[in-house]
Amino acid sequence: MSVGEANRADTSFHVPGLSVADPGPFDIPPAVHRTILVVDVSAFGDRRRTNSDQVTVRRGLYGALQAAFREAGVPWDDCHREDRGDGVLVVIPSTVAKSLLVEALPVRLAGALHTHNAGRPANERIRLRLALNAGEIHHDEHGVAGRSVNLTFRLLDAVEFKQAHARSTGPLSVITSEWFFDEVVWHSAKAERDSYRRIHVVAKETDTAAWVRLVDVEPGVSTRPVIPAGLPVLHQLPPSTRHFVGRDAELACLARIIDVHAPAPPIVVTIHGMAGIGKTALALAWAHRVRDRFPDGQLHVNLRGFDEHEPMDADQALHGFLQALGVAAQAIPADVDAKAALYRGLLAERRMLIVLDNARCSEHVRPLLPGNSSCVVVITSRNRMDSLLVRDGAHHIALDVLSDAEAFALLAERIGRARLDVEPDAAAELIELCVHLPMALSVAAARAASQPALSLAGLVKELRYEHRRLDVLDLGDMDLSPRAVFSWSYAVLGTDAARLFRLLGIHPGADIYPAACRALTGDGETAALRELTGAHLVTEYVPGRFRLHDLLRAYAVELAGADPERHAAATRLVEHYLSTALLADQLIQPHRYDRGDLGPVARSATPTVEGYDGAFAWFTAEHLTLDALVGFAADRGLADRAWRLAWASTTFLRRTGRWSERVAILRTALTTVRIYGDCVGEALTSRCLATALARLGQFDEALELLDRSAEIYRTLHNIRGAFKNHLAYSRVYDARGNHHNAFNHARAAWELIRSAADDQLGHADALNAMGRQLYLLARHNDAQPLCARALHFYTEIGHPEGEADVLLNLGDIERALGRHASAASYYQRSLNIDRRLGDRYWEAVSLERLAYALKYTGPAQATAALRIALHIYHEIGHPDANRVHAILQSASR
Repeated sequence: MSVGEANRADTSFHVPGLSVADPGPFDIPPAVHRTILVVDVSAFGDRRRTNSDQVTVRRGLYGALQAAFREAGVPWDDCHREDRGDGVLVVIPSTVAKSLLVEALPVRLAGALHTHNAGRPANERIRLRLALNAGEIHHDEHGVAGRSVNLTFRLLDAVEFKQAHARSTGPLSVITSEWFFDEVVWHSAKAERDSYRRIHVVAKETDTAAWVRLVDVEPGVSTRPVIPAGLPVLHQLPPSTRHFVGRDAELACLARIIDVHAPAPPIVVTIHGMAGIGKTALALAWAHRVRDRFPDGQLHVNLRGFDEHEPMDADQALHGFLQALGVAAQAIPADVDAKAALYRGLLAERRMLIVLDNARCSEHVRPLLPGNSSCVVVITSRNRMDSLLVRDGAHHIALDVLSDAEAFALLAERIGRARLDVEPDAAAELIELCVHLPMALSVAAARAASQPALSLAGLVKELRYEHRRLDVLDLGDMDLSPRAVFSWSYAVLGTDAARLFRLLGIHPGADIYPAACRALTGDGETAALRELTGAHLVTEYVPGRFRLHDLLRAYAVELAGADPERHAAATRLVEHYLSTALLADQLIQPHRYDRGDLGPVARSATPTVEGYDGAFAWFTAEHLTLDALVGFAADRGLADRAWRLAWASTTFLRRTGRWSERVAILRTALTTVRIYGDCVGEALTSRCLATALARLGQFDEALELLDRSAEIYRTLHNIRGAFKNHLAYSRVYDARGNHHNAFNHARAAWELIRSAADDQLGHADALNAMGRQLYLLARHNDAQPLCARALHFYTEIGHPEGEADVLLNLGDIERALGRHASAASYYQRSLNIDRRLGDRYWEAVSLERLAYALKYTGPAQATAALRIALHIYHEIGHPDANRVHAILQSASR
């Protein structure tokens, strides 16, 4: 018996609370009022799901429903259930409060689905539509019937509901009847009624209103977006090539799509075709032509879906978009679903053009699709991405190679019509040898233009005899790479330029800057880089930043693989980034206790960053490359550099709110040091990872890591390492709310460091940690002198961040003791430091604390401080703005 048959056999006639005798052939059983719930698994019958997949999905469905009902307080065993193959109909007893079904059940069910989906392949994952209604039903030997049941199924299959569900990235979407919303949702303070939107449902005999809620995030994460005040108008489109020709039919198709499109979900257009076919050129040419029709701006990202290295995932792309849209780093959620929900909220009611370049598949871009009908999304990919057509109503434009006329026009635009007219036969053969591929034609034209003495016939002859290397020039191959074209273009480069091009294939980042090029070659690269740019083998897409097209990168990777100096170049590159990262980290955080544990590190011959702002800008540009370099270094036996790279990156990642990226880079480093048996690196990396995990609420793993670090430090008799480990324990327990344990570890840290009279930083950190925990344990008089001594040490060594931190603690202590004027003085001093450092978030925190102290001595000043704090929170897009706004509203009543 199948799972579905078993469920049907067990549940078909089970109606708790309803005793129905055999009514006979003409008796109609009495109607009873019940709550009706129907769920349906999205894409259950997708041809990619095997029978085994469907069985797994059904088991997961019933497991999720039973778990969610249990956690929500709805008795599953008392409900009447009818299996529907790809869904379930559930009739809930009248004794169950209807509010449970809209308060607790949605988030519990979404959580159960997240649990089921975690780590499973796509064909075994579950996304559900859920419909809720209530009304009169009849029951007979076949099941339940009634208009209320019919209406529930009509709601479940409503077209607009299905479209909203398809656009959502969450596991669950809910639709309720108008009656259920008016009588249940509206009157519940816990049902998140503001997250519902009204739709109109017309299907068969049904013509009614309904209410839809998209449960887009994991349980416990707010669905309300943090919208910064005054969203910027962005113009992120890269420049389009001035040599763009042809594609008239495709441009006309794009124009028709946006001209005749009726209000509905956002317009999504995919441009797909082989590598080098001109997808990006077409997308950007059209985008620049219509950009004035998008008054709220344009977004652009290269997702690197087809690349020798890892693609940019949706999480990274969303982070970049949210920051560009004005969301402060501290306000960006760690979870990708929550980021997507915030992104959709920011784009709501805005008309923007979004270009998602070089996507790998549908799931790569789905979190980046907006939710409103005013935006247009253009996606380029080597894949067809049929899922976007089926689920999101995307329009597809398939690019073929250029026609004869278009290919001729491209060559004429780049090298001049007169030169083609002199050698028409050679020009025609050149087009054929380049298989009408825009990329190949462009590279050929660049070589011809840069070598006027080279005849087209000579160029054709060279191409003709190297055809054996065109093995990847297959129109059906998504990884098509015109190796022959690249090879003869590469062959005429000068020695230095050719060497740089080869070695660029080693670099793991998406782009590179001149100093990193110098590290690769070990000497000056200015002329070589200029030569590569002139030959269109490298593009300077923004001033000072260079990148290779994905096909050129693939060719450079092949060349680098055979270069005997590849390992030496890789070592130089890693050491350059490590040296620069350590320098930049010291500039943004001069006082870091672990620098003494790093050991000797090779220093870059030419430092490339200066000052706090320069260091921060360098990390902003290079943090993704640094992330890739950790694994890159590990793969090449440079484990000692790998964990140091991760360590050097953590201050920047922490300050900018990139908490998940911070965890990821440290995890890679930890895996590396464990493989290579580096105990010092393992202890330090474990400790850093533990504090990063605590920031994300993953306390158990954090404590396990600290236990391992403690064991290593005991084995090594490393007192200072054990000291820092106790401080890390204190921070983790503080975040967990266990202030007794946090204080015990802070005190243990103090006992280890108190005898080191020359270690003022260590004394300050331990005293501040003890003082904070004593304050949180309401031992205010004990806390105050410790924090005062910490302040003295921080001031002595010139550690402004430490000063600002302990001043806040002192202010909190004074306020708790009722000494509000003194508290205000401490808060004001902390505020002055934050403003000097340019830290807007902590400036707002200090202002808020100052306001709480001033409300007893200067209520008008307190209100003014709160208003400034509110302005800053809005400016940086931080969620604390809501709390401060509520306080101001309450005070005004």
